[in-house]
Amino acid sequence: MGKEKNPSWEYIEYICDLYGDVYDDRIEDCRPPAAGDEFREPGEDWIPGQEANHKSLNAFAKELEGLGIKLSTSKIRKILITGGCWSTERSRQIAELFYGYTKPVSEGGGGLDASDAIKKIAKDLDVSTVTVSVNLPYQDVVYNLKDRSSNAIRCARYKERKKQKQSNR
Repeated sequence: MGKEKNPSWEYIEYICDLYGDVYDDRIEDCRPPAAGDEFREPGEDWIPGQEANHKSLNAFAKELEGLGIKLSTSKIRKILITGGCWSTERSRQIAELFYGYTKPVSEGGGGLDASDAIKKIAKDLDVSTVTVSVNLPYQDVVYNLKDRSSNAIRCARYKERKKQKQSNR
């Protein structure tokens, strides 16, 4: 996605400015060894009880809610990745595979379209397509902005009508 001034890029810059930091796990890995049910090896610099030098996505989501912006942590991560403010081993690996698979065959790539590349990466890494998608930057636009296209407004109305029909049953 180019950095041309459009509502999506302005929104990405706004969220990144609010985050006010850059997280790169090559520089800092102050995450605890367990999160939820998942066990991970802690980073070399992890010290129990020591706060990380960056905001967690959950803490940032709560901060944004205080400003009237409700975003999931997945959407926040995707926005920060797009804006160059969030980089992890997984996001770098997925981006490298994605660009390799989508690069034209004439340039030494796989020549796949984006959706096929996402499916192939998910299979290769044994993760869900959602995991692949949230670790890639936005390609076109950020969804659910205030200034929506006429097509986005029509889609939202359709979904609302469909939801109302289901609830009336």
